Amino acid sequence: MLLLAPAGAAIATTPSTPPSTPPPTPPPVTVNEFLPEDRGLGECISAVPKPGCGSEARGGWRQMLVLLAILVGLALIVWRVVVGARKARVARDRHVTAGQ
Repeated sequence: MLLLAPAGAAIATTPSTPPSTPPPTPPPVTVNEFLPEDRGLGECISAVPKPGCGSEARGGWRQMLVLLAILVGLALIVWRVVVGARKARVARDRHVTAGQ
């Protein structure tokens, strides 16, 4: 019983409210490799950015690979639509000639 009394007293004396100062918040990340550091932000963000805005990180072989994948996917879709339309036309023509 004597061993439990100090532990109970320690629990009762601990504050249940959080400390009055909030923990520090980390600073926001302001580094963007796509915007130049020597020009104003308003000069580079627009529908038609001025020359010298951006970085060398844009483009490259990965961007071309994505473009190629999009074009191949689009070609497959167009091919399937054309094949489906031709099959439907042949089936319709067979149905019309069989009914006469």
